[in-house]
Amino acid sequence: MNFRERAETNEQRPVRQGDAVSQVDATDKLSELEEPRTSLFAVGWLAIAAISMVGWIYALGWLAWRLVDWLWS
Repeated sequence: MNFRERAETNEQRPVRQGDAVSQVDATDKLSELEEPRTSLFAVGWLAIAAISMVGWIYALGWLAWRLVDWLWS
């Protein structure tokens, strides 16, 4: 790999056939896509994970506070 070559930007790179996608083609493909579905099961597991993470942070803070209190006494 030659690091002395100047990097090309999108404006400087020559356009090859098939590189450019028209805006009309892009919107047609977007309309064909299926809407993402949210699962209540997945949201529930994320909520449980978030609550347990906050619980661990609280427990570690409580233990650190008790340790500092014990060292100062």
